[in-house]
Amino acid sequence: MSGIFSNESFLILLAINMIAAVGMNLVYVTGQLNLGQAGFLAVGAYTTAVLDAGWDLPLPASLAAGAVAASLVALPVALGANRVRGIYLIMGTLAVGEVVRVAIGNVEAVGGLQGFSGHRPVTLAGVLATLAVVLVIANLVMAGPLGLRMRSIFDDEDAAASTGVATRRVKVVSVVISAAAVAVAGGLLAKFYLFIAPRNFGILVSFQIALYSLIGGVHSLLGAVVGAFFVTFLLELLRGIQDIDWVPSSLHFLSSWRLVVYGLLVMWLMAVLPEGLIGRRFVLALQSPLRRLRRRSVISDVDSRREPIASVPGSPVLEVEGVSHRFGGLVALDDVSFSVGAGEIVALIGANGAGKTTLIDVVGGRHACQQGSIRLRGVEVAGWRPERRAVAGIARTFQSVRMFAHLTAEEALRLGGLATAGRPGAGVSAILELVGLADRPDSLPGTLSLAEQRRLEIGRAFACAPHVVFLDEPSVGMNDEERRELSHLVRSLREGGASVVLVDHNLDLALAVADRVVVLDFGRVLTVATPQEVFDDPKVREAYLGSREAVPGMGKVVP
Repeated sequence: MSGIFSNESFLILLAINMIAAVGMNLVYVTGQLNLGQAGFLAVGAYTTAVLDAGWDLPLPASLAAGAVAASLVALPVALGANRVRGIYLIMGTLAVGEVVRVAIGNVEAVGGLQGFSGHRPVTLAGVLATLAVVLVIANLVMAGPLGLRMRSIFDDEDAAASTGVATRRVKVVSVVISAAAVAVAGGLLAKFYLFIAPRNFGILVSFQIALYSLIGGVHSLLGAVVGAFFVTFLLELLRGIQDIDWVPSSLHFLSSWRLVVYGLLVMWLMAVLPEGLIGRRFVLALQSPLRRLRRRSVISDVDSRREPIASVPGSPVLEVEGVSHRFGGLVALDDVSFSVGAGEIVALIGANGAGKTTLIDVVGGRHACQQGSIRLRGVEVAGWRPERRAVAGIARTFQSVRMFAHLTAEEALRLGGLATAGRPGAGVSAILELVGLADRPDSLPGTLSLAEQRRLEIGRAFACAPHVVFLDEPSVGMNDEERRELSHLVRSLREGGASVVLVDHNLDLALAVADRVVVLDFGRVLTVATPQEVFDDPKVREAYLGSREAVPGMGKVVP
């Protein structure tokens, strides 16, 4: 076995595979299983080989040229991939890889189907230096704002958009930088083989590159590197198993069956370790000392609270006028109009099916505004995408908790903070304190109770420094004590400078914290009044119960 690691060719191939794995990780971390990587590998290989053989360019220059060429090829692929998901994305990217391979086979200038040679070999030192550079760049990307946005898309694209992440743009960028990294691996591979042909870049190559990340773990660069090491080492070990002294001769047949053994082992690993050899919790444990150091030195509260909204007292922050929305023949919203003042808490109530969540979806941009006007601080936003509205100052939570499963509490709040567009807002540690997670900033959502997840989701919305935040059924699943804590949290949002629109079936909570109440009934505004007026209004009772009896829950008030 020691002989494997003293084999320079093996070490070169191992380093090249690690670079390819890192490249794959940079796109799969957004949830896009791009299986066109063999095509980008080929573009990098041929570009580097031709420039090396014909122009005598140094290694860094030829690899950089290959990365640029692959990026240009990847850009239209990325734009097209944004329109498809699932099996259509997989099949489409596989087709792209094959198109690139076939196209190269028809270019006689690079040897066509006969292949290309004449370039110089690469040294182990050159490959290791390139691996180090790629790892540094990839780590800078993943540790920065772009990496945080990329990881959020993997978990929940809608929630990411509601936090100001331009999901389409981020996915395009991830495909492009992934292609560049894979092309670098392709350039090194060409200089390792010294002869390349289209047959070297078939579909199976794309699957193998994908397996590096899937086996190692898609949620960290470490996982990609470990996966590449595991696959490369395993195949080399099985290939030369008859040369290992301590392996009995009865097992030497495994060399001929190595691909079968490899396939069975891969299937077993993916069944028992669905997150790969390196899971997210393992990475967090490794990073814990560095994260504590960073937290002491970097994370601070520039503003412990948001500054008050700079607008005329009493003027509306949000104006919804004549908004209608239909799902086919079903009218979900019909000429809905209301406004939210600066620093105001508005309760939006109504029976099941009244259109409350649909209204939030329309105002937040998840559904198109088919008719009417939505103005934020006097600016029409009805045609804007969800992420643009979030950056402008409209934040929201969801009826069912939408958490980023692989982001810690601190990371989720930092993600929200990226959407502030320069508006003053509370710092990460201040919001952690506000939502009761100050002592657990590195907690993953799976370790939190439902109430804690709800509070964290509200904190994430508040981290966007919103002018108005919509809370959709935040008290679902909470007991009385948790609802009391929630009522204090809602008031704290107002004290921090945000107007609040609260949707909740728990009328005790809604009427206790609200300044005004908007009642929806079958998609229309039934009334807009104070909590007491709504409490006394027989039309509201009839809308809730179909009769003029008292509405359950309208009597107790959350203090």
